[in-house]
This record gives sequence, structure tokens and C-alpha cells, in this order.
Amino acid sequence: MKHLLSQHKLLIKIVISLAIMALLAMRMDLGALGEHIGDIQGPVWLVAALMIFVQIIALAYRWFLLINAHEHRITYHNAMRVTLASMIANYLFITSIGGIIVRVAMSVQSGISLVRSIAATALDRVMTLLALLILTALFLPVLSAIASHDMFSHAIFILGLFSCGAFLFALLMFETFRRKIIFSHRKVTMCFKYLRTVMTDHNIMGKIVISSLIGQVAYFAAVYAVTASMGIEFSWLHFISILPLITIIASLPVGYGGWGIREGAFVYGLGLIDIPIEVAFAASVQIGLISMICAFIVGIPALVLRRNSAFKLPGFIRQNR
Repeated sequence: MKHLLSQHKLLIKIVISLAIMALLAMRMDLGALGEHIGDIQGPVWLVAALMIFVQIIALAYRWFLLINAHEHRITYHNAMRVTLASMIANYLFITSIGGIIVRVAMSVQSGISLVRSIAATALDRVMTLLALLILTALFLPVLSAIASHDMFSHAIFILGLFSCGAFLFALLMFETFRRKIIFSHRKVTMCFKYLRTVMTDHNIMGKIVISSLIGQVAYFAAVYAVTASMGIEFSWLHFISILPLITIIASLPVGYGGWGIREGAFVYGLGLIDIPIEVAFAASVQIGLISMICAFIVGIPALVLRRNSAFKLPGFIRQNR
């Protein structure tokens, strides 16, 4: 029954992706789209790939920090392996759920407790969202000038919701609240103690936030390189201001491996700054392919080779440990 349900979910996601792609295709000039997709520039792809590699390095370092908070439990090489396996699982198992399961399973296999693995995975996802919201907030004045009223209101709502969540979590730092809400359940207590250990250490949190921002900015640079290579003029400031919201929408666990929802987000978001639908769609497809290829190119060797053969902790990271 579970296998049958899984097959139905897969079919539904494939149908959703195909439906979104079909709807977008109906609005596009397929001839112009073919020209953009056919005019792939190798040097641009190389630059974009390098930016994706930077993103992978930053995300692996973030996982290294999360798991090793106040205790050295895994090497950077293992953190890289877990990060890449999670990314590959997102493509193979269709949604981010597959990546979460693989990340937790590999962490437990490395000797990390299940509670710590789950808590670190949840915090890892929250840090990605936090980085996107920080970048959204930074460019909010620019976004207000180019986005529709509804989209701007949604951005304010998301920022407010996250702020409320952060405030509620901050209340749990006080002993009175912790005793009433947290300490009544052993595993919840263990999870909270880990989260508190990480989030009250300003040194670790600073590095985690910075690595999260570097990862997102590197991804944005890859998207910018691909889009700018198509020979159209647009404001880079407007482009960067809209990308955080596009990325939040594109990360929703809808469709087959993110295909379809990402293209729809790109078409809608970049359309706000007058980028043609064909260019936005082509840029989305290219960045999706580049990200997937990079994950597999680096991921397969990292998962196959022995621990001491690749992905040693970079020098600039070792110095800050």
C-alpha cells in the first residue's frame, strides 16, 4: 500500500510539472525560446558552475558547523558527502523530503543521534530561509517599487511571520517557559538543548548565517550570469531584489524535482522587471540543469571515494575552527 501510494505521489508530481510547463509553453514564442536555449555559451555555464560549487562548499560548511556544535563529531569531508547526497536525493527522489531523509539517515550512520540529526536538518532548512528573508529585507525598498501590491504584501507577511516565530523561540530561552513547555518530554528536551546550544553561541551562529548568505549569493550570481548572457538589458539591482522571493517560491516541494514550479516562479518574478517570458524560462531551465550537473559531478566522487581522498577542510575554514 505504501509503495502504491508512493507511485501515485510520483505520478501526481510529474503531472503537476508537465501541466505547469505546458501552461507556460502556451504563453511563449517557441521559436524565440528555441533560440535562447540553443544559444548556450560554454564560458557562461562554466562561471555559473563555479558559483554553484561555491554554494555547495558554503552549505557543506554550514552542515559541518551545525553537527559539530561544541563537539567534533564529523569531518568536513563527511559534511560534504551528506550535503551532496541530500542534493542528489532531491533530484532522484523528486522533492526536498528525499533530501531530508537521506541527510538524517547518513548522519545517524555516522554516529549522530537521531534527535540531533533531525534538529540539525530542521535548523539547516531554517537557515536557508533566514538567508533568503535577510536578503529580501535588505532589498525591500527596491522591491516595493517594482513588485505588485499583493506580492509586496506577501513579502511583508512572510517576514512578519518569521519574526514572530523567532520571538516565540526567544521566549523559550527563559527558564520558566522551558520548564512548562519543553522539559515535559525527554526527546523534545534533547532537541531544544541542542538548538539552544547552537543559537546562543554567537560565534557559531555568525558563521552559520554568513555561510548561508554566501551560498545564496553564489546561487544568485549563477542565475545572473546565465540570464545576462542572453543579450537583454535589465537592472541588476531590480534583478537581485526579486531573486530571494523567486527562490522561496521555487523551493516549494511541488512538482518533479522542482521542475515546473521553478520555471513558473522565474517567469512571474522576472516578468515584473520586464524580462521576456522566453528568457526567464530558458534561464530557469539552464540553472536547473547546471545545479543538477554540478551536484552529480562533485557528488558521485565524494560518495564513492574514501574519506581521506577528497574534500579536505579548506585552509580558510581550518583557521576559523
